[in-house]
Amino acid sequence: MSLKDTNRVNPGQPKRVAIVIANPAVSTTTGWPVGFWWSELTHPYYRFHEAGYEVEIFSPGGGKCEADAMSDPRDASGYSSSDLISMGFIATPALAALVENTGKVADIDVRRFDAIVVAGGQSPMFTFENAQGLHRKFAEFYEADKVAAALCHGVAILKYAR
Repeated sequence: MSLKDTNRVNPGQPKRVAIVIANPAVSTTTGWPVGFWWSELTHPYYRFHEAGYEVEIFSPGGGKCEADAMSDPRDASGYSSSDLISMGFIATPALAALVENTGKVADIDVRRFDAIVVAGGQSPMFTFENAQGLHRKFAEFYEADKVAAALCHGVAILKYAR
């Protein structure tokens, strides 16, 4: 992966993707902090970037997001220790900064993007019910005949988007 030389399919009009990650929360089931899942952000980001797509990262509330601990390759559990793509993303200051200051979902201009991808993690199950701006934005993409996709626990959006 190169951040300098993308493989643009159409350099004059690159595809644009909005990836949505969940804001941090606390699980009402376990009492543990929950967030987005690193690989569900980093792997799509990598593939889209390699294809020459422009990618922006958003969250329902905007601002700093935090990942589920077990999705971090550095976590003591070792659960995601083989995830080199996430480790590379985390270790690259320019990329890690994208998670520190996400845009607000409400600010996504559907006309400017070709797709929305909602990443998973544990937080969506506890935060998406009240994320009405995300409900509306996801439905807007669908109604505009654009790709509206959700990964793993990100499918929690399907319970609420109308």
